[in-house]
Amino acid sequence: MASIAQLLVVSPDNPVLQAAQHCLISLGHAPVIARSLAQAQRTLSRVHIDLLFLDSILPTEEMEQFWRWLSAKQNKATLPVILLAPPSAQLVPAGLPSFFQPERDGLVPKPLNSKELASEVARILAAAPDLQEPPDLLRVGQVTLGDRQLFLDDGSTLPLTPTESRLLRYLMQRPGTFVSPVELLEHVWGYRPGTAGPEVVRSHVSNLRRKLRTLEEVPDFLRSIPYQGYGFIPSDLPSSTA
Repeated sequence: MASIAQLLVVSPDNPVLQAAQHCLISLGHAPVIARSLAQAQRTLSRVHIDLLFLDSILPTEEMEQFWRWLSAKQNKATLPVILLAPPSAQLVPAGLPSFFQPERDGLVPKPLNSKELASEVARILAAAPDLQEPPDLLRVGQVTLGDRQLFLDDGSTLPLTPTESRLLRYLMQRPGTFVSPVELLEHVWGYRPGTAGPEVVRSHVSNLRRKLRTLEEVPDFLRSIPYQGYGFIPSDLPSSTA
């Protein structure tokens, strides 16, 4: 089974972001988008990324400064890059950024072709010896749960506490099913029956919903039904199930 990678696409061009995101999601990966190098820097400070995409329309000097910052971070200098550039870049290698290394990095011409992009992604990831499929990466519907991170298909990311991550994992492994607080307390928190009350679950769900409301588009996948419990309801699940 192919490894699932966490990818960061940096471009101020919405059509480029949308085309890259659509292709990467179709390949089963977890893409994160950034519309500026400053936003990419913040993302890399808190999210593990396996492969970086840079649009060549980003100012060269800013890309060079960004790479110097990246190189200063432990183990980040070896992060492979795919440069999204006009076809002419393939003919004039001298015009590529100084940090571009053909043996490590890739080049995909614009406008993006999904087959070319998929081929280059597969080539680079296959050459990355330390890329491993995260053991806790779980994708259901348009949501991917990573290592204490929640990834949405619109490019949003949400940091999670260890408890929130365990809670979401338990519910995401049972999509469309409502789980009682008693079961959650036993399997997520490790409490023995009768040693903790439902307010523990209620409090964490409330905090998680509060976090979700900070996103631009609030996904309505975390539901509750009185006397039944809590459930993860993917957007593509028939409404009758919820």
